[in-house]
Amino acid sequence: MSGILQIVGQSSGVSSLLSVDSSGRAVVRDADSITQTTAVNTKLTAIDAVLDNSLIQQTAVNTNLTAMDAVLDNSLVQQTAVNTALATLETSNQAIKTAVEGTLAVSAPTITTSVSTLANAVSVAAAATQTTASVDLGGVRTCAVFGDLSDASANIKVEVSADDSVFYENSEQTIYISGTDYYKQMTIDARYIRLSYTNGSGGAQTWNAILSRKA
Repeated sequence: MSGILQIVGQSSGVSSLLSVDSSGRAVVRDADSITQTTAVNTKLTAIDAVLDNSLIQQTAVNTNLTAMDAVLDNSLVQQTAVNTALATLETSNQAIKTAVEGTLAVSAPTITTSVSTLANAVSVAAAATQTTASVDLGGVRTCAVFGDLSDASANIKVEVSADDSVFYENSEQTIYISGTDYYKQMTIDARYIRLSYTNGSGGAQTWNAILSRKA
């Protein structure tokens, strides 16, 4: 049995305590020494508490670090997925580019020119009117008529029709002869066209007429 039994006396102003240690031996100690030891033990207890709290905080920090590692790992996984998707897209784009570069071609449509002879060295008597056969322009709107007429002061009328039956004079497109040769380019919205010449010269005249269109 061990413990402090009693204060047995004072010497030189120092208090002494008699105690028994675990071996049953009597031990005399100073009261001040015991007080200091108690204070030290109190401080050690406080230090232990601080260390325990520090350990708790360190554990919390480690937990947060572990959570951050998990977030970073997940971010790395997502970045890897994004990189994979971008690589796939780049491969797809390259395939499209290769396909387009290998097959894209530009070509101009073929332009076909059609020519109709309206009058071929036709002799037109004095005071007579010569009307050519009609031409079906179809979907063509622009055409040209040209040729020659020995009547140097004549006028050639342009006539149009929607049904190739009833024709109307298109006065805006009248051809005025200057010399013998003539040429006139026209925009015609009607489907059918023909030419008409009235000989007012007093003698026979020779007429050639050609119509050209492109489609």
